[in-house]
Amino acid sequence: MSAQGIKNRFKNPYVFGVTIGILVILFNLSIASIAEGSLQEGYQVFLSNGIFIYLIPLAVGIQMGLFRYHRNITAGNMAGTEKMGMAGSATSTLAMVACCLHHVSDLLPAVGFLIATSSFFTEYKDAIIIIGLLANLAGSIYIARAIFKDRAIIADANRSMV
Repeated sequence: MSAQGIKNRFKNPYVFGVTIGILVILFNLSIASIAEGSLQEGYQVFLSNGIFIYLIPLAVGIQMGLFRYHRNITAGNMAGTEKMGMAGSATSTLAMVACCLHHVSDLLPAVGFLIATSSFFTEYKDAIIIIGLLANLAGSIYIARAIFKDRAIIADANRSMV
């Protein structure tokens, strides 16, 4: 399959959402495996998180599917200046990240602090995950509202053109 064919396949919100959900699982599994020292032990730690191993990738996959759907419906309906604004925003974000990467060394003293507070994060892991899931739900609701709003704007614009 050509690169363009793969790119077009990822424009499908379902394919995009499922792919991102799978990537979340693989990312979490790899982090657990690195932390535990082996894939088997990492897998056991990953499974010990109960229902969260299903909810987190599902929530992220749904949100990313909504995001892709929103991008699809607005892609052909943006003015050139809006597209340029989005491109400029992405470019400045990448430039900022590249510029600030050298500050990672400034964070090294914080590693000791993180190790000292890891017991806190372990103890309140479920509450932290629930807060993250609620934030994800809020983001999904925000995107869904934007979809409804933009679909209405596009429908009105199409009606006025007729």
